[in-house]
Amino acid sequence: MVPVQCGNLILILKVNTMNNSAAKKEPSIMVGGFVLGGAMIGAGMFSLPTIMAGAWFINSVVILLVVCFFMFHSGIYILECISKYGAGTNYFFISKELLPRWACYIANMALIFVLYILIYAYISAAGSVIKEAAAIYGYNINLRLIFIIFTLILGASIWWSGVGASRLTSLFLFIKIILFILAFSGLFFIVKTDLLLTSPVEGGQTALLPFVFIIIPYAITSFGYHGNVCSLYKLYHENERKVVKSCVIGCVLALVLYFLWIMGTMGNLPRAEFLTIINKGGNLDAFIESLYAVLNSKNIATFLLWFSISAVFCSFLGVAIGLFDYILASLNFKDNPSGRMKSALLCFLPPLILCMLFPNGFLIAIAYAGMAACIWAIICPAVMALKVRERFPDSRFKVWGGKGLIYAVIAFGVVGIICQLLAQFNLLPIYR
Repeated sequence: MVPVQCGNLILILKVNTMNNSAAKKEPSIMVGGFVLGGAMIGAGMFSLPTIMAGAWFINSVVILLVVCFFMFHSGIYILECISKYGAGTNYFFISKELLPRWACYIANMALIFVLYILIYAYISAAGSVIKEAAAIYGYNINLRLIFIIFTLILGASIWWSGVGASRLTSLFLFIKIILFILAFSGLFFIVKTDLLLTSPVEGGQTALLPFVFIIIPYAITSFGYHGNVCSLYKLYHENERKVVKSCVIGCVLALVLYFLWIMGTMGNLPRAEFLTIINKGGNLDAFIESLYAVLNSKNIATFLLWFSISAVFCSFLGVAIGLFDYILASLNFKDNPSGRMKSALLCFLPPLILCMLFPNGFLIAIAYAGMAACIWAIICPAVMALKVRERFPDSRFKVWGGKGLIYAVIAFGVVGIICQLLAQFNLLPIYR
């Protein structure tokens, strides 16, 4: 999940403002849909097949559908709240208006934690996948050196220019889509349906049900688009229907691609093969190595490798731009080289140091991001929706489902937190 991927959105906003200012036309809902889809689909998707190996294909697809349903509604609860205060309103403002002070601080701390932990996850993933790519071409590069160079180069692009970093993000997004098509079109031709539809253990799909709960925090991270809702509301000139339709398109796009992804991977890797990946820390290099062992096509494996590199770069830039701007604005740093340097150091040093100490933390970082997202992206938006309906009882825009759906979303967020806590204390069945 990429909770705040504002780089692409800023660029789209500027382009559409120039093109449509005279006619005052709103952009197509496909624009917003692809922005949200790009925010959700990133390096985090590599954690899905590994963590879903326990429950296997059919159970995992059901969990994806359930998580997508609740994440979609929690996102448009944010839309319902900001629609009462007008375009330009952000998450911090509505949380300050609608939540108790202590809850507001917890929500925003959870948001910051998600951004930091995802940057750490993406530096870790970048190091492993770049090291793997270098090894293919005969080079052995120190993993921690890769961490430093990767962070310095992409961090410098964000420090130098937000617009430049946005364009770089768009470039990696375009490359990622092309490589996704090239890699996956090959994977689908060699999918073994018996691997997907036949239960790998005695007792059928029911015997795999205990493993579904660990999937929830990871799937929550993979459907995180909530940080872009406020910007979309401004983009569509406070047209709630267009924002909702964009959210539908973005969530469906992510859902379809995740379905294809787990079908292509689980349809080629036996369930036992995922134990090798898990025992190596679940990082991208272990995942790609396992695919190399079963793929007959060197081209498919190469496309998959470079797709993973572009996905990591795109995800890192998207999250880092959001955190960099958040720090710059929150601490009132001046938007000049000195102020941007302060923001950059606070943005990149903590996750880089964490990577130097714990280099293989990709999977666990994604899980913790999911747990924190349960607070700021699921529970808090639902609670704010209850509060905003009390304050604005005659509002023209309300999310369907009434209080029953709001309480169901809150309950789902609590379940997500409980699942991760139980997993942390080894009280939840995990395939390993």
